[in-house]
This record gives sequence, structure tokens and C-alpha cells, in this order.
Amino acid sequence: MSQQAPVQTVLTCSQCRRNFAHSDLVQIAGSWVCGDCKPAFLSKVMASGAAGQVGWHYGGFWIRFGARMIDAFLLGIVQASLALALFGTFGAQFMPNVIRSEPQSLRMSFQILSYAIGFLYEVLFLYYRGATLGKMALGLQVVRSDGESLGWGVCIARYFMNFVSALILLIGYIMAGFDSEKRALHDRVCGTRVVYKQSLA
Repeated sequence: MSQQAPVQTVLTCSQCRRNFAHSDLVQIAGSWVCGDCKPAFLSKVMASGAAGQVGWHYGGFWIRFGARMIDAFLLGIVQASLALALFGTFGAQFMPNVIRSEPQSLRMSFQILSYAIGFLYEVLFLYYRGATLGKMALGLQVVRSDGESLGWGVCIARYFMNFVSALILLIGYIMAGFDSEKRALHDRVCGTRVVYKQSLA
């Protein structure tokens, strides 16, 4: 009986961005580094005191707030169009008198579709592009702490943790203004960082 060779896991060096077999990389302070980049990376780590900060420019509180406002505006346009289709009035979601006059089943349908659109927008863009349209417009990207892209589980967990960050008096978001790596609560829980895309190159 022939034995199959074990499948090698392929990882990306956080510095040169080349792909290597897992056995050819070493993890230093949470970052995977190849043999060629290891000496220079170690020097930077020793000088900075934190591997996560080497070469990355983190997105701070205000630029992330701006990205969130762009996303909210775009989703608002989509929801207003949905309201037009369901209620016959563009932007009906902002008109309590119009909403209250509609059947409860129609209102429930609007709410469910609105939540579904918000969920799909955030999760799909993070998984396939690493950023929502708001973050892309401002040159930001969401990555794992080791520089890798996000998986489905992280994208979904990060979406729901955003609600937790908001529900605790927005403290989860405000944390980003005081953290050395600009991490909000949902970044801490999900092991993500919001960085300027050009600093990943």
C-alpha cells in the first residue's frame, strides 16, 4: 500500500509577502517570517518592542469613524431604495408616520431584509476584499494579527462583535483611540487589525 506524502501548509511571509511551506517560516511575536527576512525583522522588533507595529500604519479612531459613516450612508441609500419598493416612499424608514401606517408583516419584512443586507455587505466585503467600501475609499484594510486575510468565521464574528462595541456606550469603539495598535473591542476579540493598505505592501 502506497503512502501519500503529507500536504504542506502554505503561509505568507509578513515582510516580503512571498509564499512558503510552513516548515520554512518562523513565527516571531505573532508574525510569520521567512529566513531571508528574519534578521532584519528581528532588528526592527528589538528596536520597536512590538512586532505588530513593524511596517504597519494603523488606522486610528477618526479615519475609521469616517469609513463607518461612508458605509452607513451607502447602506442608507440601499435601505431607502428598499423602502421605496415596499412602502412606495423613498427613505420611508426615516418617516415614522409612514411606517406605522403599513401592515406589520410588511414592516417585519423590511426589518429582516435591512439586517440581511447589512450583514451580507459587511461579511462579504471583508472576506473577499478585506475591507468595506468605506474602508477601501480611505485606504484601509482589515487583516489578522499575523497579516493574513480574514476567514468566514472571523468576518461573521467581527460583524456581531461590532454590535457589542456599540451597545456598551460605544466604549468598544472608543478603545481604538487609546490602544497602541488602534484596536477596538471587536479587533481584540477577533484578533484583527485595521491598517492602511499601503503599509502592507
